[in-house]
Amino acid sequence: MITHKLKILAISQVYYPDTASVSQHLTDLLENLANKGHDVTVFSSKRDYENSKINYPKYELINNVKIHRITNTSFGKKNKISRLIDFFTFNVLIFFKLLFIKNNNYNLIIGMTSPPLLSYIGLKLAIFKKIKFVYWTMDLQPELSIVANYINDGSKAAQLLQKRGDYIFKFSDKIITLDSFMKKHIINRIGKVKKKIDIIPVWPVLNKLYVGERLSNPFRLQNNFKDKIVIMYSGNHSVMHPLTTLLDAAVILRDDPRYLFVHIGGGVKLNEVIEYKEKYNLKNILTLPYQPREYIHISLASADIQVVSLGDNCSGFTHPNKIYGSMFVGKPILYIGPHDSHISEILDKCPGNISVRHGETNLLVESLISFSKKSEQDINLIGHNNKIFANKFFHPKKLIKKMIKSIESVVN
Repeated sequence: MITHKLKILAISQVYYPDTASVSQHLTDLLENLANKGHDVTVFSSKRDYENSKINYPKYELINNVKIHRITNTSFGKKNKISRLIDFFTFNVLIFFKLLFIKNNNYNLIIGMTSPPLLSYIGLKLAIFKKIKFVYWTMDLQPELSIVANYINDGSKAAQLLQKRGDYIFKFSDKIITLDSFMKKHIINRIGKVKKKIDIIPVWPVLNKLYVGERLSNPFRLQNNFKDKIVIMYSGNHSVMHPLTTLLDAAVILRDDPRYLFVHIGGGVKLNEVIEYKEKYNLKNILTLPYQPREYIHISLASADIQVVSLGDNCSGFTHPNKIYGSMFVGKPILYIGPHDSHISEILDKCPGNISVRHGETNLLVESLISFSKKSEQDINLIGHNNKIFANKFFHPKKLIKKMIKSIESVVN
């Protein structure tokens, strides 16, 4: 049992049952904190992140976590303006929600990185109310928005995000970040904060693993994959994780019946996948919606190789975590992105996976053809070694335990 019960408040735009990655990881963390005996509350949005027409109850108690949801605007992800309005209204409403909490209600606030400025607001009010603040840094602003061409480098918006971000890094009681590249960027920005930065990767959000033969996988049967080599991208199709090289490879391989490119999930760049499919009449591309969390271990295991992408110049600014779940279910990895990244650091220790840079379409095609010539035993061995590595370094129980220890150290 804990020696000191904490009264913890988390602030995040997304929380269970929202399927966004941040939601799932935060839900895991808070439920484990509650199970350990801490008093845990979360403030989040009533709107689903992907589908703003979906509304969740204003208040729920789920697995000992008290969930208070805010009714912000619901323009959705149609364009940049609609997203900015939704971000703005959520930030304004969370400000007033935090302003009127009593000082003794909480002794620790956990702030997230989405939407931008959320944790700046949370930290300001935490300092005012003398509450400890932990910043769970999953991406860096304004660097990420600049790389994505949402804002211009040196613009007033970039300067605003830079100054507010630096404030959070300087005055948070603890920073939890995801990889060494992120930590390096933070230190380069503000200097001496090394002692209060903990590097803890996010974990696979899987409740169980699929055990069974490849061709008997229910998801493979349900979607008529047959004996094709299934190259799967599962998750958010983000501008930070370009897939143009993969799509160009699908065009080159469109007449080869061995390959099927499966895209599961949503996101703004899913439109590019659909446009490619229609423009080139690609029957080797299949798009499917997000899968329920309780079923995702089966959908991931239905693939022969899982795709992970990271945009050029994005290392340390964002952290695609789908590699952990893909390795955890024992699948080979196809990585498209810069070599200097946390993904390459992992794959350099795990032989047999495919790694190419953006624009290396011909090399990717050659690699997929070579992959198709491997025996099922050799492919299974690559996946097996990935699984062993993931269990050793990225097991959910180990990483959540580290998170809880880091958070508790701020107050205890």
